[in-house]
Amino acid sequence: MQNPPDFMTLWDYQDPAASAERFHTLLPEARTADLQYELELLTQIARIHSLRRQFTEAHRLLDEIEPRLTEATPRARLRALLERGRCFNSAGDKTSAKPLFEQAWQLGLKQGEEFLAIDAAHMVAITAPLEEHSRWHQLAMTLAERSRDERAQGWLPSLYNNQGWTLFELGRFEEARSCQQKCLSWHEQHGNLAKAFIARWSLARLTRAQGLHEQAMGELKQLQADMAEIKEPEDGYLFEELGENGLMLDDPATPEYFARAWFLLSRDGWLQANEGERLARLKRLAKL
Repeated sequence: MQNPPDFMTLWDYQDPAASAERFHTLLPEARTADLQYELELLTQIARIHSLRRQFTEAHRLLDEIEPRLTEATPRARLRALLERGRCFNSAGDKTSAKPLFEQAWQLGLKQGEEFLAIDAAHMVAITAPLEEHSRWHQLAMTLAERSRDERAQGWLPSLYNNQGWTLFELGRFEEARSCQQKCLSWHEQHGNLAKAFIARWSLARLTRAQGLHEQAMGELKQLQADMAEIKEPEDGYLFEELGENGLMLDDPATPEYFARAWFLLSRDGWLQANEGERLARLKRLAKL
């Protein structure tokens, strides 16, 4: 194929059906001109099946790809490992997924495919026990920070954020703060205000975890003012944090904060399905 498009730019993870249509449009020419490109496209179609929880179809397509992989299609082999692992992971089988991601990490390093190697390390961390998360995040961050590939560097804010929350869960708050500060700096340097706001929220959450409630409240109120200034929508998680700090400070506005948090977060389908107790607590503290 002459100058085939970068199919990764065609992905819309919020709309798998549209992504599938784009990939299928590219397939006819790829089948006659570029075996590796065709196989890579097919791995992404398998990923779409996985996102739709069509795990049998995803595995069947990956089974069809497997015998067609050769020494001339190394990147397609790497992507096939990643998507097989993602399929197992999405189905809840982390035991089967983890060794595939570890194999993909080693293969990515060997091939110099830094972007995909980082993807693999990121997925190992997702499937590994908590005590292994930090090591894999660090391996991925080190590779991304040293890389000259802009796509590999593009992993950094996600990795900083993920490492920050892993360290948070491990109670290593100052190290977590360092990671979230790096995440914030990245988004500020790249002009991504919405994600910078999320990083600032994460830093305020760390401040609360360290028992510095007045400082956390100040950080959150400044964040709230900055979001309002550029007309960002109100955020339920921000009001939830205002409420949690308000509880510790005997702030008379605390029920109001929790009421707003409950109103905004109770409309989230995922929270309704998975965080019923959390929503009930918000409503109770709001005194509704």
